[in-house]
Amino acid sequence: MKTCPLCAALETPGKLTPLAKLGECDVFLNDKQGCLGWCVLVLREHVEHMDAMTLERQARVFGEVALAARALRQHFGPVRINYECLGNQVHHVHWHVIPRHADDPDPKNAIWGWPAERLAGAMSDEARASLAAALKAGLMNVAAATARARE
Repeated sequence: MKTCPLCAALETPGKLTPLAKLGECDVFLNDKQGCLGWCVLVLREHVEHMDAMTLERQARVFGEVALAARALRQHFGPVRINYECLGNQVHHVHWHVIPRHADDPDPKNAIWGWPAERLAGAMSDEARASLAAALKAGLMNVAAATARARE
């Protein structure tokens, strides 16, 4: 049986840039930054389809997706967010949370048709570390505010 690349990445420190561990998902800064702030939420348990989870768990997962989007919007301001739960290439529930900024070169179309170079973006290691630190702090602030609001 072929190993799931997301399961392997979750078990290999340093392979992905971690931002937060939430209740159901781990949040990572995507390796591609053609859309600055592009994050991926990966379900910690290997599940291949959203419909294989209970409705309650689906709601918790999407709540975490929305939390990540809220943190991105607080960090970047009024950006549009694309939410994509895909499974055709990697058979493990994961969500792409993709900010679409005002300077987006193709705002009306999905990013998946972009040339590889544009999709990858150009970001120094220092800029990536700075963005990751800011988004980590933002995610923790939003998670804490959300928890307080539930009390």
